[in-house]
Amino acid sequence: MIVECLLFLASVAPPEGGMDKEWLQDYRSCNEIILAQDHIELLIEHFEKDNLDEAYKIMWCESRGEEDALRTAEGNFDSGLFQFIKPTWNWVAQAHNLPRWDDWVILYNGQPYTGPVSKSNHGFEQVKVQFSPYYNILFASLLAQDMYSDVRWKDWNSSKWCWGSNKKFYDYVRKDYVWWQNSNK
Repeated sequence: MIVECLLFLASVAPPEGGMDKEWLQDYRSCNEIILAQDHIELLIEHFEKDNLDEAYKIMWCESRGEEDALRTAEGNFDSGLFQFIKPTWNWVAQAHNLPRWDDWVILYNGQPYTGPVSKSNHGFEQVKVQFSPYYNILFASLLAQDMYSDVRWKDWNSSKWCWGSNKKFYDYVRKDYVWWQNSNK
């Protein structure tokens, strides 16, 4: 259901004949499951379709979709959407020649920018790489899909209590959805 919702919401345009009851019900159902919608396109871009379900659940359980999420317990400074720690980030960075932990990166509309200097700052931002949704999702996809001989999610076992069972996951999402709805009234 998650993969279908991710793909549905990424193409949120209503059907040719306009919005009908079924489309509106699908939209509402998917909105209740996919709360961190800002990052759908990056998840689809970086993860294989067969891995989108687990990737979304892990991202949601780790950070609730908050790109600047930071957990300082045990001194690890778990950071970003997938809550990376410095040694794991730098292992992936070294293997793929990508920016290391705490490197500053320039993004243009959320994507890495290496073009010429611009006279405008519109659409540009400079962030620490681990807090960039683009890089955090890219690194998660590389870690899960490429760093081992097969697809593995073991690096997120500490939150498996949340994403390891569809029933538990949907229960947590529904609770957050109800809270989110009530807090935005």
